[in-house]
Amino acid sequence: MSAATTTPPAATNGVHASPVEYVKALPPEDKQAVFLSLLREALAENGDAGLLPVDDENGKPFGYYVPPKAAAEIAERELPKLSPERERELADRLTRLHTAVPIEQVISELRGQAEQARTAQP
Repeated sequence: MSAATTTPPAATNGVHASPVEYVKALPPEDKQAVFLSLLREALAENGDAGLLPVDDENGKPFGYYVPPKAAAEIAERELPKLSPERERELADRLTRLHTAVPIEQVISELRGQAEQARTAQP
């Protein structure tokens, strides 16, 4: 954590900023450190083998954090099993991502071909 902000923001009218306002005032790298610290604490209290529900400040569901251990277990249980050949094919494709064609280019080419086909008909 950087030493940029080491004390809470100054009090306004004798009232210190809330913890949320304090964190909002931190530089991005310090916010990251606070977030990771709180996440680690939540995982220590709730375990890392399942989904961790995240509620907003009003207690309404906001989303879920999926710890890596839980994600691996879910993937193992839910995703289809691939054959060794398919695994090799996918691994090979990952080595050739630089040869992929952007979808915008594909759409543009298809539109051009469609236009040519329309104008070529008698």
